[in-house]
Amino acid sequence: MDKTEFSKLFPVIKNESQAARAYRLLELRIVSLDLKPGQAITESELCEYLDLGRTPVREALQRLAQEWLVKVLPRRGMIVSEVDLQCQMRLIEARRAMESSLIRIATRKASKGERAQFRSLAEGFRQAASKADELILGETDAAFNRLVFAVAGNEFLVSALQRMHALTRRFWKIQAQFEDILHVTAMTHADLADAIASGDADGAVAATEKLLDHVEAYTRAALDRS
Repeated sequence: MDKTEFSKLFPVIKNESQAARAYRLLELRIVSLDLKPGQAITESELCEYLDLGRTPVREALQRLAQEWLVKVLPRRGMIVSEVDLQCQMRLIEARRAMESSLIRIATRKASKGERAQFRSLAEGFRQAASKADELILGETDAAFNRLVFAVAGNEFLVSALQRMHALTRRFWKIQAQFEDILHVTAMTHADLADAIASGDADGAVAATEKLLDHVEAYTRAALDRS
């Protein structure tokens, strides 16, 4: 993706700090595989590409390193982290331990207006499934996660899960090249959003477990291929 095309796709967000913009754009480049696993990266190249100064780019890279998307090699620079399938399995274990709790909290706390937003997001997921549209799915999933995090209001769970979701999204992008997983992913998310909208905590947790079962299945399929 050239610099002009990238700038059009990801415009400036009002009141966004330069460090936040650098992080958002670099994470998108990594998760979308525009920056590939194992690819060497340098601050100077990224500064030029993003049209941002060294300080915000450095801050973004430090954050991405903490989230396991970038790896710092002593005296050798930085690379985009490789995909580790065993790490992905451990990631699923951690998500199971935390996401059900977060979803249950969000279902309990959601206001009438927020439940309406979840209902609308469920429709977005169904549209993504019917059209097999990866862009709609990605945008709806991002909006869904932001809403769950905001409604739950638990900064400890949110902080931990935010680190995990980027790794999961990147792995999903890789696996989508090998398997037809978009429809199941979108429809399971729709069931989850509908359950939250209805105030059905047990149903929401069951949908979360089903979603993670799906993630585990395609991760094991990747392990079998390796």
